Amino acid sequence: MYSVSKQAIKNSTIFSLLLTVVIFSFMVSCSEDKPGEAIFRNLLEGKEVSDIVLYQGYIYASGMEGVYRINPDTLEVETLDFGNIFLAKDMVVDGEILYIGHDGGIVMFDGEKYSSILDEASNVPDFRVNGLMIDESETIWAGTYGGVLKLVDGVWQSITVKDGLLFDTVFLIMEDGYGGIIFGHYGSSKEGISYLKNGQWSYFTVETGLPHNYITDGLRIGDFIYVTTGFYEVGGIAVFETSPVGIKLVDTIVEQWGEYGSKARSINNDNEYFWIGTEYNGLCIMKGDIFVRIDTDDGLVNNEVKSILFDNNGRVWLATRKGVSVTSKQELYDLFNSRK
Repeated sequence: MYSVSKQAIKNSTIFSLLLTVVIFSFMVSCSEDKPGEAIFRNLLEGKEVSDIVLYQGYIYASGMEGVYRINPDTLEVETLDFGNIFLAKDMVVDGEILYIGHDGGIVMFDGEKYSSILDEASNVPDFRVNGLMIDESETIWAGTYGGVLKLVDGVWQSITVKDGLLFDTVFLIMEDGYGGIIFGHYGSSKEGISYLKNGQWSYFTVETGLPHNYITDGLRIGDFIYVTTGFYEVGGIAVFETSPVGIKLVDTIVEQWGEYGSKARSINNDNEYFWIGTEYNGLCIMKGDIFVRIDTDDGLVNNEVKSILFDNNGRVWLATRKGVSVTSKQELYDLFNSRK
């Protein structure tokens, strides 16, 4: 027989409690860190990426230092050689051709070879491309710092403030589905959207209801167009209704997406959900009046989300100021449902 003192029992109990607290704290710490690591795979970390598209089974990412090709299966990244190009802001896929708009013009790429269709030798007011569009008639449009360019029969035609634009810096070009063209401006606090239809111009600014005059992105869904706007911490989304008569501003969505305000940087749509990239608050998924923010605390590589791409395998690719984040849409929908 042996005896145990009350003090020994007390010490043992205290030790057990302390050990339990330590183990529990460790488990909580691991569970908090794990979602950020598990949700996203981050690529091109530290590289500014402005746009991301799916072309010939690969993911193409363009940005400050050029263009990259990503194998969606292995996530291997290849830097492509398109000559001396940088600040590649926008890409458009048209059939078997990828068009890349950059600070030195436009490159067209067929998957193997590339050629330039706009550069410093072109007879245009400005060859620095901010945005691209290929319209329903297969005409290429480019927004530049010196107006809009339109390729007609192999010759670039220009549209500037002299022809009716509010401002020569154009970042967004969109069709309204009824023969009208939307030109979104950026860089002026006074000018927002110039709209051309049947040779007639009309304009939309903060004074007529826009959340902000800096236009960042746009998305057409049926007879509605959603235009993202903002600068620093101010902005939102303008909702236009389209018809054979023209476009009409019918609503705005202005939300404090997070600590850093309401600027919306990019937009995409998946069924009932809007996916909104912000300037400083990360990604917001919105359904009706409910939105959930997903940011660097969740593993996102950077909180400035410039472009949102859904691939054919249920994944979403996010182009950001500091790289590309990729994950399954379902992972983020699960997060949305757990936080809403």
